[in-house]
Amino acid sequence: MKKKIILTAGIVVAVIAIGCVVCAVLYSNGLLGFYHPQQQAKEGQVKIACVGDSITYGYGVKQWQQNNYPAQLQDMLGEGFCVNNFGYSGRTAQTTGDRPYGAEKLYEQSKEFAPDIVIFMLGSNDSKAFNWNKDNFMKDYKALVESYQNLPNHPKVIVMAPPPVFEAGGKVKYHIEKDTIAKEIVPLTKKLAKEIGVPCIDLYTIFEEKPQLFSDGCHPTAAGAKIIADTVRTQLSKELIK
Repeated sequence: MKKKIILTAGIVVAVIAIGCVVCAVLYSNGLLGFYHPQQQAKEGQVKIACVGDSITYGYGVKQWQQNNYPAQLQDMLGEGFCVNNFGYSGRTAQTTGDRPYGAEKLYEQSKEFAPDIVIFMLGSNDSKAFNWNKDNFMKDYKALVESYQNLPNHPKVIVMAPPPVFEAGGKVKYHIEKDTIAKEIVPLTKKLAKEIGVPCIDLYTIFEEKPQLFSDGCHPTAAGAKIIADTVRTQLSKELIK
């Protein structure tokens, strides 16, 4: 009887240990899309909310907790800022999409953070054939952005057009439509930014000839995330001196 108990206990411990290792590996590579550790802002810090999908979240980025773009942006900006990652894999700007960002608890949490600056990057998942609707994209994305602009502290907003996607293994993954991104999503994102009078960072042009900076053709590597962070930092320096 004792041997059985010891054996059972050993199996349980082994399973837990293996589970912890697996979770650690998944976490370090940004594969736990439901987990969003947040910082508590200190008095006097400028609060920045990074809103988006898996590219913001850092899916597939090695050592994700250090190398997703919001984390790298935090390192670049320093102690005067509190940068939080509110990216969620697979989410869409469209409320008619399969996974609307605005339907998530994380959306509410990002507003409760009362950010001084909000940085948006959505559209990649909207491009999927079963999601895409041009009119809905413009209408819903505008409403999403305005829901932050209308917060009591009226944060500044920056919109980013998503990067291109590239073939991996002979095809583009995750049902993302590269032509829809290039011909529809990017121009419409720029149009949206112009209509509501906010800056637009064109990540498509920045990454257009850089497939080596994508781990699976769709998600930037740590080096790609660093470029995004540095580009945002440059734009922020312009916004904060206005």
